[in-house]
Amino acid sequence: RRVAMASHDRGTWLGRLKESLGPYLGFSVAVLYGVTSISITIFNKQVLSVYDFNYANTLALGQAIFTLFFLTTLKSAGLIDYPSFNVKTLMQAKWLILCFIGMVVTGLASLAFVNIPMYSVLRRLTTCITLVGERIVLGRTIPSDEQTSVYLMVGGAVFAGIGDLEFSWLGYILIMVNCLFTAGYLIFIKQSQSLGLSDFALMYYSNIVGIPIYIIMVLLTEIQGVLTFDGMFDAGFIFCFLMSSMHAFLLNWFIFLCSTINSPLTTSITGQLKNVITTVAGFFLFGGAAMTWYGGFGLAASTLASVWYGYIKFIQAETARAARRKEEELDNKV
Repeated sequence: RRVAMASHDRGTWLGRLKESLGPYLGFSVAVLYGVTSISITIFNKQVLSVYDFNYANTLALGQAIFTLFFLTTLKSAGLIDYPSFNVKTLMQAKWLILCFIGMVVTGLASLAFVNIPMYSVLRRLTTCITLVGERIVLGRTIPSDEQTSVYLMVGGAVFAGIGDLEFSWLGYILIMVNCLFTAGYLIFIKQSQSLGLSDFALMYYSNIVGIPIYIIMVLLTEIQGVLTFDGMFDAGFIFCFLMSSMHAFLLNWFIFLCSTINSPLTTSITGQLKNVITTVAGFFLFGGAAMTWYGGFGLAASTLASVWYGYIKFIQAETARAARRKEEELDNKV
């Protein structure tokens, strides 16, 4: 079976990529995922704060259009595949799609009011909400060390928030709502696995539904401000807006490649390292972050707790892998 899979891989673009880059492919993809994830945050912040383009729905619309364009282009080229639009599938995945749209809009809007280090730290509350949701919705039992690491993340985030000298009620409320949407999205992804939809299919449905919703929101709340925006034809603004729009797809593309070529675990650990780098980089970009000493302590504690959480997930995955290997060995003996 492995020989058949290997021969199939060699006939695909992914197989040819593996052959050309060899052992460097997995590392390269993980680095590209990390860099893209960091850079999209920077480009979003640049558009929303530096250029003062405080129109998150318009930016979300641009990202959705580019994502749908890349998806259809890659499908036409035979590089990816996903099923055609189906109303029944759309209704089955409706809650996941709505959570995705809410996650995108609130995430972009919050960046206009919160500095990058605090944005990175407060977004970790998503993990806590996800754990609670998984316990209620999916009935999952949470190990004690995993719970402790999440409590430390939350506690550190609270201290960081108290010590944030640039505190914004609106920004913090938007991030809290974003954490709820993100947690819901992650939980519904696990529930929707029974539908047999790939990551690209979920991206397709989320954006094809999102585009008309974003257009309505832009027309109702932002169109006048967008049409009279002073920097609309500024070369720097156009570059950052386009890069932000393209990175929205590239981020999902590299997450898919990292999970496929490496493993979901590698993607998770890369994400934790990316969060640390983003937090540190945020102190040196866009004027840094003004906070008290205990705010800085909370930020550091939350960041270290996220690294610990990544390590715990690594150990859990290794333990599960060892158990599966042992079962396979027993089955072979039988």
